[in-house]
Amino acid sequence: MPPQQQYQQNQPQGPQGPMVLSPNGNQNFPPPQQNPGPPQQQAVAPPSSSPKDAYDLAYGYVLRRDYALAEQRFRAFLEQHSGDRNVPLATYWLGESLYQQKRYNDAANVFLDIYKQHPQSQRAPDSLLRLGQSLAQLGNKEGACGSLGAVLSRYPKASASVKKNVEDEQKRLGC
Repeated sequence: MPPQQQYQQNQPQGPQGPMVLSPNGNQNFPPPQQNPGPPQQQAVAPPSSSPKDAYDLAYGYVLRRDYALAEQRFRAFLEQHSGDRNVPLATYWLGESLYQQKRYNDAANVFLDIYKQHPQSQRAPDSLLRLGQSLAQLGNKEGACGSLGAVLSRYPKASASVKKNVEDEQKRLGC
């Protein structure tokens, strides 16, 4: 019999597996259980200093639903690459990260900034929708209804899903 199997056979067994002798050799106790808790995530640097890599890294955190790290990386992207063509998208995802963290006031401010600074961006209709939803979460029904109505009036060519979400939210709020 191999030494490892012989060792395992000679180990005292408890309800949770092999028992270990205490330091004084008199008593058996179960081996210590390793329970480190949930792993702590830390932001990593993008593979290069290119705006594309920085954006992709931040967006990867959104896909993983790690909104705190997404927020951190999108803030870094916006600070380091303020002239990049992805600024409107990065700003939208920053707002979405804040919204998902239930930081509705901060999210509302970001979504309003997108609408004001980048009204022609592809995410402008989504931003107004999320602005309305953020305001609704803050108890500002009038502001929420105004934002939701602006989506349909200012962006008649918004996607069908955005229009449906606006209509559903308007019904829910009684706009």
